[in-house]
Amino acid sequence: MPGRAKVAATMSPGRDERPETTAIVLRIEADHAKDFEAMFQAEEIPIWDDFARRGRFLEARLVRAIGGREQRAGIQDYILHIVAADHEAHEEHDRDPRFRAFLAKAERLQPDPPLVWFGDTIFERQS
Repeated sequence: MPGRAKVAATMSPGRDERPETTAIVLRIEADHAKDFEAMFQAEEIPIWDDFARRGRFLEARLVRAIGGREQRAGIQDYILHIVAADHEAHEEHDRDPRFRAFLAKAERLQPDPPLVWFGDTIFERQS
């Protein structure tokens, strides 16, 4: 129902069958931010489209951060938020050769490793 909080199942289905939410903070050198965004659009968005079409990604977004507690000069932060159908969908994406090729290039633009979290969604609100 719109405007209501939903409680995700905690007992059933099994852990591997529940949607998995991933949040990643990417730190890209600011002078390469536009290059990163163009590369992301050209290479990662088609992968997202493929995964969404097949029901492997339920939600996917890249957010250019404009504020935050840990912002540093010369760095453009991005928030990557994915809701995958299950943990295996997350792993399938990470193994995808298209993603591996993109990642190799993207890592060269990152002065620091990304911050990564993933887990089971326990509450969500849909409007």
